Amino acid sequence: MKKNKYIEAFCNPGAVWALVWVMFQLWVVVRGSYSALIMRSVHVCFAMGLVFLTFPALKRHKVPKGEKYIPRWYEYIFFIITIFCGIYIVMNCARYDTRMAYVDSLTAMDHVVAIAMLLLLLECSRRAINMALTVIVLIFIAYGFFGEMMPGLLAHSNMSLAKFIEVQIYSTTGVLGSPVSTACGTVFYFLLFGAFLTATPAGRLFVNISTLLTRRANGGAGKATIVASAFFGMISGSAPGNVASIGTIMYRPMKQQGFENRFIGSILAIGGTAGQLIPPVMGAAAFIMVDMTGISYSSIMLAAVIPSFIFLAALYFLVDMYARKYKLPKPQIDAAECRREIGKNIYLLLSVAVLVALIIRGGSMMRCCTYATIVLVALCMIRRDTRLSLFDSVRALVSTGKQAIVVTLPCALAGIIVGQITATGLGIRFSSMINALASSNLLFALMATMLMALILGMGMPTSAAYIMSATLLCPSIIKLGVPTLAAHFFVFYFANLSMITPPVALSSFTAAGIVNDNMWKLGLSAFKYSFIIFIIPYTFVYSPAMLGIGAVTELLQASLTCLVSAYGLGMGLIGVGIAPMKQMERIAAVAASLLLIIPETITDIGGILLMAAVLAIQIRNRKKENSQRRKTV
Repeated sequence: MKKNKYIEAFCNPGAVWALVWVMFQLWVVVRGSYSALIMRSVHVCFAMGLVFLTFPALKRHKVPKGEKYIPRWYEYIFFIITIFCGIYIVMNCARYDTRMAYVDSLTAMDHVVAIAMLLLLLECSRRAINMALTVIVLIFIAYGFFGEMMPGLLAHSNMSLAKFIEVQIYSTTGVLGSPVSTACGTVFYFLLFGAFLTATPAGRLFVNISTLLTRRANGGAGKATIVASAFFGMISGSAPGNVASIGTIMYRPMKQQGFENRFIGSILAIGGTAGQLIPPVMGAAAFIMVDMTGISYSSIMLAAVIPSFIFLAALYFLVDMYARKYKLPKPQIDAAECRREIGKNIYLLLSVAVLVALIIRGGSMMRCCTYATIVLVALCMIRRDTRLSLFDSVRALVSTGKQAIVVTLPCALAGIIVGQITATGLGIRFSSMINALASSNLLFALMATMLMALILGMGMPTSAAYIMSATLLCPSIIKLGVPTLAAHFFVFYFANLSMITPPVALSSFTAAGIVNDNMWKLGLSAFKYSFIIFIIPYTFVYSPAMLGIGAVTELLQASLTCLVSAYGLGMGLIGVGIAPMKQMERIAAVAASLLLIIPETITDIGGILLMAAVLAIQIRNRKKENSQRRKTV
């Protein structure tokens, strides 16, 4: 008997629940949003319920990729309790909205529901995210209850259970705080748009455009990977997801062109991380920044343009120099076929243009993304071979729900941490501690902030890393006179760069699996090649013009010096510029680059002179090489 593909793919509890979740979110667009407590609690409960239906409690119960998981009996119990918690909060929402917080007592049932929800949330974190984030959340919870036992600045009055429950569940400062608001009102709809882009030829279109643009360049396949990562980062929900999506397509072309496995993995890891930083559609953390700073998304998007261009240029220089060092051949592609494919489907990118235009006009994110998705589906209907079948549409909807788990849960868990930081006053004390240590030394404060952001981000989703880092670290450097936008961008970049920072470098580990290399060695390699990128955030602080804060002349000076610096650091790392470099030339190129990063006219002049001397030597060496080659011939 022939199997029905709909039953095979979607007739399971996880797929049905994911579909119900997406339908609810779309209904909110039509009907209008509910109160904050209702929207956020329902969103979190949908995510938790989906975890219990799709993620097994034990590793030995995991099913191979592609097979559907059948929940065990006890997981249905967890699921029912989760739904009960959500329904209870919704039904009592009017009472929560009218009561005086911390004055009117909560009922015994309120306490039971809150404790059950928190325990289930921690279990969901253990199953679907990782133990690292779960342990960190438990440490912050313990810190709230045992504050009097802490030394020095960390000490505080112990939280009561009643206050803990009030903060975490029945207010908008804990689990149901602004991170979850961003997840349910913004990020979810971008994931929906991304799922439909991936399901249509538009997803492959990004790769085709990248390949065509770089077909005549040195290391063309590597450069195509960078451009494709930038494009695909706009529709991917995570840096590791971006690495996996692009890596599976671009690994073979790079390998065929002669790139070494470890270098391929490094470029995939760094490029995948870059995708979260590139406008117009940046990662989830960028939308959380809107909520935390009060700055509009269009302003944040515009501020990210120059830094993201320099990020990609730095990677481009690395690939170009590597290809010249190892004399890699130019890629062999069928340009005519590539143009034909692009020409057939280029009109699908109108949906991205619609999305950007709606964002710039200031529309709500949920409507912008929903309308852009509708435009994409309508455009796909124009031609028979691009039309989405009902099966593909349902699969995209289910995929949206499942992808949303990895955004919603970290946001909810980060909300617990933010709630504890706020309730215990840790944020103020931590800021005071950094200020005391820095003694008004901005560079020291920035370095301390960078290290803390990288440590907090290890093994955690970018959104959770950014929320914790911004809450704890941004106030201290803002007090030292750094503009709010520059301070948050500084932390935002390092929260993203934690994905390629050993010992826990999720993007590097994902790339290692694709290229079949040792994950620790590849992690160190990606970290080495990303050294250029680690300098960019410092320019936000010392040259805010990079973010559009200041005069046009300052913007041009900061951008050009940073770009030349990226080129110089690339030469120093690879050992090739215009010609092969000796050790002293490499050291001089790095020194010139570091001088150019410092935002002083005297250091810029020194850096330019030193870089000019290095390039003059390079030109002379190149002429010698060409002369010797002609004599040999």
